[in-house]
Amino acid sequence: MKVSTKGEDLYRFLLELVRIPSVSPGAEENRIANFIKGVLQETPYFKEHPQDLMLVPMERDPFGRHILFAVVRAKPETSNTLILMGHMDVVDTSACGTLKDLAFDPEQYTKEIRKINLPPDARKDVESGEWLFGRGISDMKGGIATGVAMLCEAAWGNFSPGVNLAGLFVCDEENNSGGMLRAVSLLADLQEEGLKFSGCIDLEPTFAGGGEGGPSIYLGSIGKINPFFYFVGKETHVGEYYEGLTAASMVSQLNVILDGNPKFADQLEGISYPPYGCMRQVDLRREYSATIMTKAIAFYSYLTASKMPREIMEEILHLSLEAQRRATEQYEKYAKEYIERNGSGGTIKKWEPKAFTYGKLFSMAREKLGEQKLKKLIEEALGGCPKGSDEREKAFAMIEAIAEELDIQPPFSVVGILPPWYPHRTNLCRNKGEKLMRQTAQVVATEAQSKFGVNLKIRKMFEGVSDLSYCGFEGCAEDMEAVRDNLPGWGELYDFPGEALLKLDIPILSFGPHGKDAHKNTERIHVPYFLEVYPQLLKKAIDTIAELSTV
Repeated sequence: MKVSTKGEDLYRFLLELVRIPSVSPGAEENRIANFIKGVLQETPYFKEHPQDLMLVPMERDPFGRHILFAVVRAKPETSNTLILMGHMDVVDTSACGTLKDLAFDPEQYTKEIRKINLPPDARKDVESGEWLFGRGISDMKGGIATGVAMLCEAAWGNFSPGVNLAGLFVCDEENNSGGMLRAVSLLADLQEEGLKFSGCIDLEPTFAGGGEGGPSIYLGSIGKINPFFYFVGKETHVGEYYEGLTAASMVSQLNVILDGNPKFADQLEGISYPPYGCMRQVDLRREYSATIMTKAIAFYSYLTASKMPREIMEEILHLSLEAQRRATEQYEKYAKEYIERNGSGGTIKKWEPKAFTYGKLFSMAREKLGEQKLKKLIEEALGGCPKGSDEREKAFAMIEAIAEELDIQPPFSVVGILPPWYPHRTNLCRNKGEKLMRQTAQVVATEAQSKFGVNLKIRKMFEGVSDLSYCGFEGCAEDMEAVRDNLPGWGELYDFPGEALLKLDIPILSFGPHGKDAHKNTERIHVPYFLEVYPQLLKKAIDTIAELSTV
């Protein structure tokens, strides 16, 4: 099919992409990768240079998925290369309710969604006739469509920015970002082979909602880390409650201290970002018992803009100890009150809270058991996980097995990190690349206002979490080690390309179509902006980066 950034061509291509139900994780992600490859293969450049269009397999992937990398090399030859990036996968359609079977047919879905109850903003948009609804249409096949169309125009010789124009289209972003993690090593290899990455534009849509939800360009991308807290108390029959110490109190105290507390929100240049949020809390007991809860685990999601892993590990270690202290103080208070009420069998015990990092716990187990016995212990723990357990559930099993083997006197806690991990990427004008991207954003915003009357907002951080996290690392090797040492299953359950990532420092922007309500049943894209404005502004961004990177 003919693909270009012209209105009708781009619109039809977007519909074709959305019709492929590339829900992550799943085999349909291969279908969309092959479809895009087929489109690019029809252009003169890739017919002549097939080696510049490649499907790169994901390693050890149960679905046999691939990432797609394509590059149209400039004439005259140059090493300067600009990447247009995006993810081909989408979330499932469960949020679409009775219309879920239509969610991959945007025109029909938009007609039918008019008939259901909608929030006022979505009702206003659907009635305007300017918005197209559907799963993945905003997040992020609108951006993918434009990026592929731009590559096609370069491959036809209709667009020549003066730098190599590359497309990196990945799978699995909505799951664990396995596609981009695989791409890190590819980019590092291409860099060693001579490509110089002058920038990467992620084609993600506008993320901010409400009154802040206008077209935007982002200078950075928020980070996300998932700290876990494992608490162990002392078992006792509920009839002898004060002979033991419940883990329920410890994890509850942690939630009171931490969950949603703005005191712990990370900050950048005077702006606070969302604080720790509890994502899951689990009693690890597997059967009914009259014994009080003695093992509990909770994990949090934490968005970062400046804090590095070593600082976060110190913080959560202290917080886990504080939660134990509060729980033991509550225990003593309640035990004393119970005795004063002439409680039967009431005694007061003294507890000594202890806290360990997972790295310390693992080292203790290795010292006690040796490498081979520890490896066997972990294999048995993983083998006992129910079929279909994800990386986090498998990590829980590892933590519990190692802690039990060490037979530590309760109460105690273990803290660490669960996958996935997204390092933050900021722009503080620390180097030429960051200054270039700030300048580009300003040029594009000026163009948007003067040529189209569009107020394009320049924002510091894309707050939706993106694969731009893996275009470089702002920390040092010790920060990388803090994650490696404290993430159960690093290199096995979670294959993170730490060494390769340290080799990259690609300047970034996030700039995509104007969309709303990603992942919701009202996900939609503003069609006039997508067809008439965005492609021209994206070209302006590409041309500006190309010009400034050669100065």
